[in-house]
Amino acid sequence: MKPDAAARDTRWAGVWLSIIFVIATGLLLLLLGPFHLAGGNTNRLTAILAFIGVLVTAAVSLVGLTLTRQSNRRLASESADQDRRLRLDAAMRAGESLTSSTSKPVAPASIASSLLALTKLESPDLAVALLVDSWSPQNKTVTTETAILVVDAALRTSDKPNAQLIAAELLCRNSAELDPCQSLHWPSYIDGCWDYSFGRKTKLLLVDALTLTALAKKPVNEAALRSIAVRLYGIFAGDHDERFKGCVATLIKSLLPALCHLGYTDFIQGNQEVMLEDLKEAAKSARANDDDYLARMVKERSAELCKWAAPCDRSRYRLQPGEIATAATNPIPKAN
Repeated sequence: MKPDAAARDTRWAGVWLSIIFVIATGLLLLLLGPFHLAGGNTNRLTAILAFIGVLVTAAVSLVGLTLTRQSNRRLASESADQDRRLRLDAAMRAGESLTSSTSKPVAPASIASSLLALTKLESPDLAVALLVDSWSPQNKTVTTETAILVVDAALRTSDKPNAQLIAAELLCRNSAELDPCQSLHWPSYIDGCWDYSFGRKTKLLLVDALTLTALAKKPVNEAALRSIAVRLYGIFAGDHDERFKGCVATLIKSLLPALCHLGYTDFIQGNQEVMLEDLKEAAKSARANDDDYLARMVKERSAELCKWAAPCDRSRYRLQPGEIATAATNPIPKAN
């Protein structure tokens, strides 16, 4: 319990006790004064003493409740402090397990379990920082699926923007290894939806990661095209920055010819079901960014996406294992 809270409760207990004492004393002087004593009324005296007893009991109860409240606060504070210490200790042990005291390398399973344990210990920022050395094009100690779970946990930490930025950077670096048709290859937190509170650089990195993931999927297939289109629309619909939305709309616009060629009007990915008309309406917001460099980058990415999507042909595509699940939306979890 904080010292100022304890002192405040003690002061209030003293104030209320003093008020009750003053009232009781005043009533006693008033009712037991010479005038009433002269009357010799025993019943009145008994009633007065009983009333004074009630006041004293109330005062004692009030003090007792205040002390109980102080004790409960102190216990709650001590419990929270102990929980934080245990979590910190567990996080330190999990971090230490990523290194080996011998010359032998740490087993990938041990690294994966340690990273995931850190995300459960409310330390996703530490987990994603350690992931930098374990998930890169040059050194893939952990699987892509494990890395995505860590990235997803970091993106959910709205109070830790640096963790979100590192997660977006890692996703962008490894985008060529991601399969847009696999749910385990993209963070579920932004699968068809979006968090507008991301930092500007984090937003751009995530969009670029999504674009590069698509371009790495060659040859293009129907499932990949659907997935990229709905994810881009989720970003567009979920953000509030009109300049950023203009960039995303430009990317969506580049996919429209191929999407119209598919011959149907509804698309599903993650938690979203998007109609072709929604995508066409979003494309109307396409505009060049005020930042000339960013505008040129978006223009180049759009041209690459358009070229990537153009060869998509439904007749040449064979359904891959598990892809039938992309035709159903995931339930949106209810807020606690």
